[in-house]
Amino acid sequence: MSQYKMNIVGKINLADYSSIQDYMSIVNKNDNLTIIMDKNDDENVKIICNMLENKNFVINSSELHNGDKYYIKAFKNVD
Repeated sequence: MSQYKMNIVGKINLADYSSIQDYMSIVNKNDNLTIIMDKNDDENVKIICNMLENKNFVINSSELHNGDKYYIKAFKNVD
């Protein structure tokens, strides 16, 4: 089982979603992925969670840490 981490700094633009989706595609079955995003990006947190679910990820948690960063922790359920 591999561990992947994506740290997204700043606002997400429409063009960034393609890169995020590409990164999700390299994660294999039973691998873990942690995505870290800025706190002031609530709408994009929801969008990223939906993208993960559509790519067969199970979201373990989506929490605010230290008052300034969202941590989304997920694992890929199937290939």
